[in-house]
Formats: sequence, structure tokens, C-alpha cells
Amino acid sequence: MSQTTDNTLPSSLKAMPPKASASRRNAKNGVLHLCGDLDYGDPARETVTLAVLTQRLGWRAMIASGGGSLVTESERAAVKHVRMPLNKHSAFANWRNRVHLEALVQREHPCMIHVHGLGPVDMGCRLSLQHRLPLVVDLTQPLPDVPSTHHLIAHMAQTSCTVRVPTRMMEKHLISTFQINPAVVSCVPPGIDLQSYNASAISAERLHNLSRFWRLPEQAIVALMPIPLEQSMGHSDFLKALVEIKDENIYSIMVGNDKGSPGLRQQIEQSVDSLGLSGKVIMPESCPDWPAAFWLANVVVAANSVPRGQNMEIIGAQALGRPVIVTAVGANEEMVMKDETAWVLPPDNPAALAKALREAAHMSTDQRVNLADNTRYFIEETFPQANWFNGIMGVYEALLYPSVSRMPGKP
Repeated sequence: MSQTTDNTLPSSLKAMPPKASASRRNAKNGVLHLCGDLDYGDPARETVTLAVLTQRLGWRAMIASGGGSLVTESERAAVKHVRMPLNKHSAFANWRNRVHLEALVQREHPCMIHVHGLGPVDMGCRLSLQHRLPLVVDLTQPLPDVPSTHHLIAHMAQTSCTVRVPTRMMEKHLISTFQINPAVVSCVPPGIDLQSYNASAISAERLHNLSRFWRLPEQAIVALMPIPLEQSMGHSDFLKALVEIKDENIYSIMVGNDKGSPGLRQQIEQSVDSLGLSGKVIMPESCPDWPAAFWLANVVVAANSVPRGQNMEIIGAQALGRPVIVTAVGANEEMVMKDETAWVLPPDNPAALAKALREAAHMSTDQRVNLADNTRYFIEETFPQANWFNGIMGVYEALLYPSVSRMPGKP
């Protein structure tokens, strides 16, 4: 969601604070990013955005991943991408990854390893220990409390590692559940490209193409649910809420694939039929144009009943002035202003969700304009991409130049 798709550095990043500008003094700094794949999702988006922005700032950025739809964007910005099966964890895949990553490090001599998501953590730790390289581990979603995760966390503790998290909820989760040393956890809130997520940047052609792609009827009220098709993410409650407001001309779009919960898509489709919602629920696996999607939507919903560590789609929707409905679970409340930019509801409550959807559908023009002003201002102040980028660069600086970053008077 924080992608930057043009080939120039955003204006918000052209004048960098001293911390990020100082990094430019060594143009040979190379960061190797490890990500399971570059398909749409928070780790992939942030991997590509960070690699592109650091590359433009004079660093060398390299990405190793299992490939995906965002590879073209990274390569267009001259970011080197090496395809290897980091999204697979068989014995053969692990052996192959170790061999190829070792050769890549020997050839490119990066100064740092940046791991995005839990999958490649073990590989990142091996490289960090073997080559004495600083390690950044980016964790944006809660981790399963199972022995294998505790083993990975223990492996991380042996390295010169900083764990970057996007929210206080994630910080508390890692410290309380996995006893991670608080000193190595750095909370850097996510950021969004406000140039791309701007109404003036969205052409009528983009809106028309997406509307036709999704087969949306004209003048329909659109409720968009951009949340993974996984258990307890609120899809069932959302459908039950839609049943309660069948009298409204509301069409729902539920974007996501069920790779994490195979078979769930079929279950949801069966529920749509049994609840009499056929023809009013659209389920695309991905979205090719999120800014246009949010502009088409009248309301955006995240009704999860299990915690999520961040939700970039909720931030993107608010950047475009759209009302959002979230549950008081996980980090959702950190990404909205309750009663100012969003309805914040208890989880597992279809009746409350139906009421909020009806209220959103019947907002007056003045109410929508006032809410759009509030949401845009909130995102500009709280989640600009420049703040996120500078925060990550601050993490890099602290690992690469610890004596400088700890000097008196330094932040």
C-alpha cells in the first residue's frame, strides 16, 4: 500500500532530515531484502517501496523473493531482483535458498540484511551470523504462538538484530508473547504515498476501467472489504450484516485470496448463495488499483475478530476521504480516530455492523465532505510516507553507525 509507482522521488522525500541524508555519504551501502514473494500484500509492498526509495537515495537495493506481480515495478526502478523460492519451506527449497543466498552475498557484499515477514527469518539469521551483517526483521502481523516461532525468535536473539514493528500493539505482542528484548524492538508506523492516494491523481478512465472490471452497476452504494480471506477476518459477520440491510442498494466487494486458508473462498461463496446475496457480492482475488477502488467505495470495512498488526488498506481509504468501519481488535484503533474518521465496533456483532453500514450509506453530502477533510488531515499528520521512510532509515543508521547514533544530542 505504500507503493511509489513513478520514477521520481516523491516531493515529500526530496528534502530528507539529517538522519536519512547522512546515509547518503556512503553510496556503496547495499541492503539485501528477503521477502517470501512479491505478490500483493503488506510485506511485498513495503519491500518494493523501501528498495525503490533507498535506491533513489544513492544506496544499492537488492531483493530476493519467490517472485510475483510487483517484480516489474522493482526492476523498472533498477532494483536488482533475484528469484528464489523463499516462499517454500521444503528441505530441498531450504538447501537451494541457502546456496543461492550465500553466492549472492559473496558476489554483492551487502552491508545489511532486511527480512520482511516471518518466512525468511531463518535464512536472514544464518546470513547475519555467518557474515556478521546487521539484521532488520520487519514483522507487521501477529506471530503464531507455537514452538517453531519461539525457535526462530531465539535464533534472532543471537544476531545483531533490530525488529521493526508498525504499531504499539505489535510491540506489546512480541514482548509479552515471545519475551523479545524491548531494546531491540523499534516501532515505526507505516506510511502511505499521499501523491498517489489523492483524488486529483485518479482519472475518470481508471475509475471506469475498475468499475467495468468489477461489473459494478451505476449509482450503486459500494461497501469494500479489503482484508485477507482467512478465518475470523469478519467475512461471515459482513455477509450477515448485508442480509439485515437488503433493502439498501448496497453492493459489496470482498478483495482477497484464500492462500492462507484454502477452501475458505468456496465456503464464503456458498454462504452468499444461501443468504440470498447472489449478484450483490463481488470477490476479486486482488485489486490492480487501490486508489481507484477506494474512490469508488462509499465505505471501507475491516471487521476482523482476530488481531492484525496493521491494515494499510484502512489507511489508504482514509487518505482518500472515505469513511471506514473497523472492529476494536488488534491495531485497528491505532489506525483511525474513533468517531472522527471511523466507526469502531465490537467484534462478532453483525447487528452493529449493519447499523454502521446503513449510517454510512445515508450520510449527507456535507457530512461526507467534513469527514473527508478529517480523514485526509489525520493521515497526512499520522501516516505520511516520509515519516515511515525516515524511521526505517533511522533504524539503518543505528545499526550501521552505532557510535554516531549514540552521541550526545543525537535522537
